[in-house]
This record gives sequence, structure tokens and C-alpha cells, in this order.
Amino acid sequence: MQQHSMHSVTHSSQAADANLQESQQQQQQQQPQRLHQQRQPQLFGLAQQYLHQSVEGQEAHRLPKFVPKVTEQPLPVLAALQLVQANSQAKFPETVEAHVRLKVDPRRGEQMVRGAAVLPYSLGKPLRIAVFAEGPEAEAARQAGADVIGSGELVAQILDSKGKAVDFNACLATPDMMPKLVKLGRILGPKGLMPNPKMGTLTNDITGAIADLRRGRVQFKMDRTAIVHAPIGKIAFTTQQLYANIGALTAALLAAKPEVIKGGLAKYVRSVALCSTMGRAVPVEVSSLLAAMDYAAAAMAGDAQSA
Repeated sequence: MQQHSMHSVTHSSQAADANLQESQQQQQQQQPQRLHQQRQPQLFGLAQQYLHQSVEGQEAHRLPKFVPKVTEQPLPVLAALQLVQANSQAKFPETVEAHVRLKVDPRRGEQMVRGAAVLPYSLGKPLRIAVFAEGPEAEAARQAGADVIGSGELVAQILDSKGKAVDFNACLATPDMMPKLVKLGRILGPKGLMPNPKMGTLTNDITGAIADLRRGRVQFKMDRTAIVHAPIGKIAFTTQQLYANIGALTAALLAAKPEVIKGGLAKYVRSVALCSTMGRAVPVEVSSLLAAMDYAAAAMAGDAQSA
């Protein structure tokens, strides 16, 4: 009887130990979850407090003061330019940029858009022009004011220096020089200097091409999101000068329109936005660009004031 009683006590003790161990395991498993639930409101509150202090207190001085408010409603291009200029507060001469989204498929090679626009008012960027030409074309380049002129010897010089002899930021060539220029593809290509007939930099009219570069030629190329990004002037330009330049860019975009795209501006351009270097984008009414094109044509002809 005594042995049976002892056996019962031992069994009860073992069961109690097992229950205690199981209870401890459950508490250990639940403890991280409880801590997470307890800390989550605290962390959320600290995050909110930090953000509030960052904006209202210690970090407030770091917020850029020159970012204008976003304008959601598209504006006529002239009004959009005025707003971009009015909102510019940077302490350096900002560039005014145009960002044009096109109704094309960038995955298709036949719908690639690239070209160059001759702006009525130059961007003011210093140019050093190199011309690859021989004979009469080389002499014409010299008369037109080219900075660097050469042919095979200039190609060899650039190759020997592994690109260090490229001391120019604009490049022109005549078509007969292309067999020699092929060797410079890996050097001039990444710099955007390789002559291309679509860009107007591979031409027999060297004199006219140099004049266009001096006047204000801007090259553009659609990116993989079907957007063309191009500068149209400095923030210090008059609104009328920027107006003429955006019109010239629009005309050049229409001239570069792929053949598969039928229709005019409305069928080709999805949206347009203007901004300064450090400013927010201002959306533009696409239809208002037609009048800007007419103004640009008049400015190129020299009678913008009577337009």
C-alpha cells in the first residue's frame, strides 16, 4: 500500500514537472510576440515624434526653400514659362528644361526619336568645335571659325592619346571621313560626339553646321520611357526667348516623328512639362505649342517682334 502511494506521488510530481516545462516553453514562445506588440506603439510614437521634430525643429533648415509648389492643371506654355521663372530661387543660374512624353513605343527601333533643334537663342554654353574634313571642306571649316580641323592625323592623335586629346565638345565631319572615324567610335560615342546624319553633324555643309552650333543647336534623344529631355535656355532669359526656343524644339520633334505615327502634334505628344534645374515640373497644354512653333519660326527669321 505504501509502495502504491509512493508511486502515485512520483507520477503526480512528474506530471507537474511536465506541465511546468510546457508552460515555460509557451511563455518563452509568446514573450517575443508580446514584446513586439508592446514596442510597436512605442516605436510608432517615436517615429512620429522624430518626423515632427525633423520638420518643425532641428531639421527644418535643411528643407530646400527653392522648390515651388506643384501645379496640377496644365497651363498654356507662355504662362507655364512665367511660373517656372517666378518660382526660381536657386543661387546659381538654373537651366530651363523641357520634358516631352511621346506616344511611341520605345521598344521598337523604327519608333526611335532623335535629332537636333537649332534654337533661336543660344544656351550660352562655350563651344569648341572640331571638324574632320579634307580639302575645300577643311578650308571652309577654317573660314567658318572651327577650333580644331584635321583628318587622318587627328584620328591618329586621338587614338594614340586614348581619348585624352579630345579637347572639344562639338564634332562635325564630312561623309567621306566616316571610314576613318569608325576607329573613334568607342572614344567619341560615349561622349556623344560621334558625327551622325540624323543629328546634322555628318554633312557636306560644314559652314552651315558650324553656324547652327554657334547659334544654339541642341541634340535630343528619346529615353527608354519615351520621354525627350532637352534644355531650352537659362532662367535669366526673357520669357519670349524661352517661348521661341520651346517652339523650335517642338518643330524639331515633329520633324523627327517616326513614319509609323500618323497625325499631328496631338497624335504624337502625350504630355509636356517645363521646369528649372531645381524646380518642380509645370505641366503644359500640348495644343499651346503650335503657337510657340509659329513664334519660333518668326524669331529665326528675325522678326519676332512683329509676330
